[in-house]
Amino acid sequence: MILGAMGALAATAIVLVGFDVLAGDDPNDVPSPSTSVSATPEPGIQTGTVEPGTAPDEVACEGLKPRDADAPKPQFSAPPAMTIDEAATYTATFQTSCGDIVIRLLPRRAPQTVNSFVFLARQGYFDGTFFHRLVDSIDVVQGGDPTGTGSGGPGYELPDELRGNETYPAGTFAMANAGANTGGSQFFIITGPQGHNLDGNPSFTIFGKVVEGLDVAVRINALPIEGEGDGPPTQAVYLERVKIREKAGPSPSATPSATPSG
Repeated sequence: MILGAMGALAATAIVLVGFDVLAGDDPNDVPSPSTSVSATPEPGIQTGTVEPGTAPDEVACEGLKPRDADAPKPQFSAPPAMTIDEAATYTATFQTSCGDIVIRLLPRRAPQTVNSFVFLARQGYFDGTFFHRLVDSIDVVQGGDPTGTGSGGPGYELPDELRGNETYPAGTFAMANAGANTGGSQFFIITGPQGHNLDGNPSFTIFGKVVEGLDVAVRINALPIEGEGDGPPTQAVYLERVKIREKAGPSPSATPSATPSG
């Protein structure tokens, strides 16, 4: 996965996805161009499990290793059936070793990606995993890989849901991938202004924005890493739990914030 299975990323080749920042542009107002997924008779059926990766012994921010850290994570036959309501508001609260990060998901912009993320979160797929990569040059925190290697995923791939003019401000929440239409479970958060270094390569699906706790992501991004500016943190930062909240009704208008909340 990008920032993972794709291997080392040259500064000119790093690709993520961000929000359109034209005045008055709400990322939730216009549905993403539809992209079909290959049909399967049994979408979202569990086929097995994968063993969790090994995180550093020391936990950042004086946190503790969660009990789910050693639990195998499920694998699935194909993307889940569509169950989300594109008119509803979905938020994901990341309870991490360093504090909570709240993300508003964008079901109208990226319905298939949001549907998959909500499905996995409700399966407990992310609980006990750890952030496996930090990238200083583009202000990125990456997680969502149950193996912690940068190459793990849920057993299926997702189509891209792109507009072609994405930009990358702080607060961007997007899907990692290893090329076109290969998204899975790995995600990243842009924590600062250097995310705009990625503006020339709009290749990754935006499916949410940080609305609270961007300062927590900034703190994680500032941890020491193995390597020169791109690698795993030397202290474990666990994603202890992801809680999904669904509220019926139209999704509210929101403009991405470029400053940490706290």
